[in-house]
Amino acid sequence: MTEISISTIIECVRKVLDHDIVADTDIFSAGVDSLAVLRCRALLRKQTGITIPGHVFFEGRTPAGIADLIGAGNAGG
Repeated sequence: MTEISISTIIECVRKVLDHDIVADTDIFSAGVDSLAVLRCRALLRKQTGITIPGHVFFEGRTPAGIADLIGAGNAGG
């Protein structure tokens, strides 16, 4: 699977939450919920053309963790 950068994920989450996060921020502690995950997935798909399964956000929990899962090819199809 094509890698999506940590900075791309951070920017997506920032847009959805309307506040700053960093690579090791637990996005759910920062306020992301299942609706926000759907919005992030849609933004990433629009920006990159890649569909990221929702479970990647829940398993990765941080922008760095999400990028690691995507880069490792564990995101599925």
